[in-house]
Amino acid sequence: MLKLVGSALVIFSCTMIGFIMAGYYQHRPKTLRNFQTAFSMLETEINYGQTPLPEALERVGNRCDPIISSFLKRVRELLLSLEGYTASEAWEISLNELRSQMPLNDSDFEILISFGKYLGSSDKEDQVRNLKMAMSQLKQQENLAVEEKNKNEKLWKYLGVLTGLTLVLLLY
Repeated sequence: MLKLVGSALVIFSCTMIGFIMAGYYQHRPKTLRNFQTAFSMLETEINYGQTPLPEALERVGNRCDPIISSFLKRVRELLLSLEGYTASEAWEISLNELRSQMPLNDSDFEILISFGKYLGSSDKEDQVRNLKMAMSQLKQQENLAVEEKNKNEKLWKYLGVLTGLTLVLLLY
């Protein structure tokens, strides 16, 4: 009886590890899409609404995905703080604080960091051009992420289950 319970636990844990790894591939395209949506809303606020950056960040933060919302609100909070952060510093600090909560890889973060370097440092037209460039780069990353998802999601799920079964067979 004890062997059976132990075997079930080994299979269950390995399966869950596989599903957790597959979850990364599943959530990355969605997060990239959510960033594109947030950037599109930010572009509208800056271009057509001519809204100041802190207010635009708050408006967009109220209408987007919870993780991205907390990120944008943190950027706004740092911009309005008494420490006097620039927009690019606030962007990078917030991005580093929330890095562990976002299922993105290093190249995704490089795009976001490079976008933040020019945030709030030029006129409206340059901001809109920078937003469009970042959105197109994120779209390319999303396409790559969807390809990786299709290739690796099932692999990790099956690998988790099969690893658990293999361990149980080796232990018997």
